[in-house]
Amino acid sequence: MKKFLAFALLFSVQVRADLLKDFDSLGGNDVLLERAKELNPEQKIYVVQDRIVDRFRRFEFAPEYASVLGGDSFMESRQYGVNIHFHFNPRWSLGAKYSYMNNSLSRDGENLIQDTSIIGKYKIPDIDFPKNQKLAFVNYYPIYGKMNLFNAGVSHFDVYGQLGYGQIELKSGTTPTWTAGAGVGFWISQHVTTRLEFRYQNYKAQRYDGPTSMDLTLIGIQVGYLL
Repeated sequence: MKKFLAFALLFSVQVRADLLKDFDSLGGNDVLLERAKELNPEQKIYVVQDRIVDRFRRFEFAPEYASVLGGDSFMESRQYGVNIHFHFNPRWSLGAKYSYMNNSLSRDGENLIQDTSIIGKYKIPDIDFPKNQKLAFVNYYPIYGKMNLFNAGVSHFDVYGQLGYGQIELKSGTTPTWTAGAGVGFWISQHVTTRLEFRYQNYKAQRYDGPTSMDLTLIGIQVGYLL
């Protein structure tokens, strides 16, 4: 009788452990939720369990490519840079960004240079192009979830907001800039990360007739490594 009770207790513990493990992997099954509650009514069980990827006091290094929309109509810009994030916990992180800008004339800029019909000679666009920038920023991660990747595994993700401030170097010199946006961070493993960001950025460019506010929209992608 004692052996039978010991076996039954061991089987119950194993079933409970397997059930909670499956529930944590799937992330949102009502049947599993009810069965898990029946096994332990005193414990609160949520549809999305705790984060598996540890982000307490960890550094993340993330190279980035960003395409710039808006801004100067005579110019097209792309940003290549690197981000350093320090995760205090899964909710908050501080970071720094350095970006190098690659610029080229847009179709409007090329047409302006080639059009000599108005004044009889080439015209040079009034462009105060960016060279590089240094930003400090803070991220807040209020929304967390899981996603099944073609049944090959479960990826954890956070939706976050971002505020940043720093300096941008233009052809005319260095000027303050600020940015605000949102993104989605995918935590592929304990070390591999991927981010997709959408940001608004503003700074003052110098024109022949004075300062002009530049409004940029940036779409960036980062692939990083958690230390």
